[in-house]
Amino acid sequence: MQRLAPFKLERYFARYEFTTRHLLCCSDPEALSLAELLQQPAAKPLLPMWNTLGLGYTESAGERDTSN
Repeated sequence: MQRLAPFKLERYFARYEFTTRHLLCCSDPEALSLAELLQQPAAKPLLPMWNTLGLGYTESAGERDTSN
């Protein structure tokens, strides 16, 4: 099996992402916790949905065929 050459960008991040003082090459924002996200004014209308959201197990066999 042929080995792929190291992906240089990933190697760069692996080396510097958490050790450098100022990382100027990122294109993503800092992460927010769910609580911080839901405190944003735009989230106010969504709070009832989040407060009643139920999480459960779903079937893993794929989507049911409803074409019949």
